[in-house]
Amino acid sequence: ILVYLFSIVGFLFLQDDFIMVVDQLEKNKSSLAVQANRYSAPLHSEGQVCRENCSLLSVAPTEDQDDTMVEQTCDTLLRCIVTVLNEGLRNGGGVGDVLRKPSKNEPLFFARVVYDLLFFFVVIIIVLNLIFGVIIDTFADLRSEKQKKEEVLKTSCFICGLERDKFDNKTVSFEEHIKFEHNMWHYLYFIVLIKVKDPTEYTGPESYVAQMIRENNLDWFPRMRAISLVSNEGDSEQNEIRSLQDKLDTTMYLVEQLSGQLSELKEQMTEQRKNKQRLGFLGSSTTQVNHQDSTH
Repeated sequence: ILVYLFSIVGFLFLQDDFIMVVDQLEKNKSSLAVQANRYSAPLHSEGQVCRENCSLLSVAPTEDQDDTMVEQTCDTLLRCIVTVLNEGLRNGGGVGDVLRKPSKNEPLFFARVVYDLLFFFVVIIIVLNLIFGVIIDTFADLRSEKQKKEEVLKTSCFICGLERDKFDNKTVSFEEHIKFEHNMWHYLYFIVLIKVKDPTEYTGPESYVAQMIRENNLDWFPRMRAISLVSNEGDSEQNEIRSLQDKLDTTMYLVEQLSGQLSELKEQMTEQRKNKQRLGFLGSSTTQVNHQDSTH
């Protein structure tokens, strides 16, 4: 849209500035020379600007410029669009790098300066950088997504999906698990075997897997399970039960000891209470005897 707008402005107001030096083909020299001589006169007068019939203009011939021609590139709106799109986007300074250099005495000099600056800032700096930024961000997202997928493949099992840390402190390491227990190539070979084998020769598990494959059902894959972890979990459960039983036996032994100590303490307290009662009884008897002696 921006290129279209700049092309319309150039076609309406700056048509005479869209003049470019082109190289003619060898076979077209004779036919173009006739047309070039017709429009060569306006350029001989110094300071005169081309206004009409500028489709083909010749440059003052030199030794190095015998085959060059000056061509009007904005005589139609379509050619303006093609010129702005082709030359404007491929030049670092915008379309102003390929247009005619205007004189400061021309009435449209400041309009031409504004036109070149707007194209440079809006199209070259802002729009193209936005497009390049979107492209770079898209590739960065694709790269990060690819790295995440590679990280998942490196740290988790392709078959069961268990992560590497699940096999820490286990009898089977993660590398042994993905190489021997859940080797993805073994599963692929098994699927190929199911495909090429005669269905009448299927075993029970093969018939089950063939049915799952026909239904596009992946339930036959051991998702989040591994036989090594199951055995390890069973052993760990037995060890936990054994340790709990030992703790229970120890607790029962301590309870029995405490019960015995409490029984002994209770007996001692009962004996002490009896002794105190006996001593109190004897003390009261002695007091009564002494009182009787004093009265006599």
